[in-house]
Amino acid sequence: MPVPARAGTEADDAARARALRKMRTFATGLLAFAALVFLLVHLFTDLTGVWGFVARASEAAMIGAIADWFAVTALFRHPLGLPIPHTAIIPRKKDTLGRSLSEFVAANFLQSATVSQKILSAQVTRRAGEWLAEEGNQTRVVRRAGQGLEYVLARVSDEDIEALTRDVIVPRLVATRKAPALGMLLREVVDDGAHHRLVDLVVGEAHSWLESNPQVIDEIVKQRSPDWAPRFLSDVVSSRLRREVLSWIAEVRDDRYHRARQALDSWLVQIADDLRTPTSLADRAENVLDELLTQPGVVDAVLEVWASLKRLLRAAVIDETGEVQARVRRLLAEAAQRMTTDEEFAAGLDARIATTAGDLVESFGGEIASVISDTIAGWDAKEASDRIELYVGRDLQYIRINGTVIGALVGTLIHALTLLLP
Repeated sequence: MPVPARAGTEADDAARARALRKMRTFATGLLAFAALVFLLVHLFTDLTGVWGFVARASEAAMIGAIADWFAVTALFRHPLGLPIPHTAIIPRKKDTLGRSLSEFVAANFLQSATVSQKILSAQVTRRAGEWLAEEGNQTRVVRRAGQGLEYVLARVSDEDIEALTRDVIVPRLVATRKAPALGMLLREVVDDGAHHRLVDLVVGEAHSWLESNPQVIDEIVKQRSPDWAPRFLSDVVSSRLRREVLSWIAEVRDDRYHRARQALDSWLVQIADDLRTPTSLADRAENVLDELLTQPGVVDAVLEVWASLKRLLRAAVIDETGEVQARVRRLLAEAAQRMTTDEEFAAGLDARIATTAGDLVESFGGEIASVISDTIAGWDAKEASDRIELYVGRDLQYIRINGTVIGALVGTLIHALTLLLP
């Protein structure tokens, strides 16, 4: 299985490869230099005096360099291609190393206290407010939000909405009893008095209409009065009836606690209770609602609403000088000001963010850290080893260099001790 896409760019990887080759060449050069010195000293000197120190130093330097070369190479591959036990550790143990690294990260980093404290010390709210206070960033946020909305709208077709409405929403609504929910909604409306404005509007319009059209009552009285009744009597009755009706409607309009209003409230409460219980009214309401939902025009109406909503949303997204985007910018500016000036608000928001992040990490830390082990498990062993060596191999070459230098110093010290001892 191929290794996943590289985290860095090709230029970064090329630079790392050059640095690795340079350090590897330098470390190998030190080993070659120590071997050359060792060979020359043994060929052309008697190994006495200072030459003894040089010989022992070069010998120990070679030993240290070769030992550290073996140790570094054994991490990534078999030295000299020989299948020596406990070599090529990373290719052979990459899955185990991935699990260990995942457990280490989860146990030491993805902890509630650690993450919460880091978020609190970072002052996320204040820094976010400072960033958001700049007009350019506000414009960027609004534009990105608009692009995201346009992306969603472009990928939700009318056919999808039609299929969703016809095949999912309407059948689900038909299969569900709607009368209890309707009764509960009606009861909430009555309890909150939300219908009073509608009653005020209807009563007020009725009073104005009757006041502007007195002939309506006159016509009713004329049609209902007997033929033998004199004309003046019909006029008196219609005039009196018109005054009484207008007076009664005015009382209902002006008195919020009129008996007619109370009777209407009681009637609506009774309807709401009947809808919430298995009654004939609830059954009739259910049948009416089902018939309405199964009408072909329901899907067309939903599509028309969706088309209108898309046009409105697109207009708001496209018009950067429009009222919608201007209002969003003002809201962002107000939020940014409060985030940067209201220390109590910022501290409270930071605390909530820290608590939420800590809870998430505490609950899902293991799953989050498992990304490491799962990713490493999916890598090809050799390519994974090469990639890891590319990133850390340059620093590991210092082990070879240090081994060469320290070996030379230790060889010199040991030779000095052998001369001093009896």
